[in-house]
Amino acid sequence: MTIPNLPTWLPSEPRKRRWLALALLVTFVSLAAAAVAVPALLLHRYYDENIASLSRRVSTQTAFNAQRPRIMEKLAVLKLREVKKMYLKGTSSALALAELQETVRTTIEANGGRVLSAVQGIAAKEEGAFRPVTANFSLAVNNVNFRRVLYALETREPYLFIDTVGVNPQVPSAFRSVPGVVEPDMIVSLEIRGYALKVASDAAPAVPPPKEKGGST
Repeated sequence: MTIPNLPTWLPSEPRKRRWLALALLVTFVSLAAAAVAVPALLLHRYYDENIASLSRRVSTQTAFNAQRPRIMEKLAVLKLREVKKMYLKGTSSALALAELQETVRTTIEANGGRVLSAVQGIAAKEEGAFRPVTANFSLAVNNVNFRRVLYALETREPYLFIDTVGVNPQVPSAFRSVPGVVEPDMIVSLEIRGYALKVASDAAPAVPPPKEKGGST
């Protein structure tokens, strides 16, 4: 039996047409499954990545919360720390300068040096709540003790800052370092800066209001 008006692309044999129909059916079913499965897989992947990201955040926050008591304890220690000991105690520039000179002098002499002169440096511009003071020092000290002096100045309280260093060696050209022989002193110039805290009395005095013109009647 023959079926009239078949498309030219269809095979003439019934068996081949059945196989073609089966292949087309499988193709359509596969496309339909892919249309459903691919978006589902992409959505699943999106949510998996978000869940993993949130899990990492929760883990990080949990670790931070576990350290919070220790951090708060350290913060409390810092708050209790005496901050003022880092600054010169002088309440005026003159007092702060005198304290700076005395502090530097005792530090130098305690570490094997001799202060030859100490002069006030150029007045520095005030920095907010801080009043910087500077002094220039000339000292005689040998090489070994000079390193001790520098270390003592930079690690003591109140904090001191060495701005400039000048060294004039007094060692003869024929001098040779020999165990038991003290090396000659060098002449060293230091410019040292310290900071004092300004107090409430340092504020500008209040200016009284101008008097009204004319007298009362």
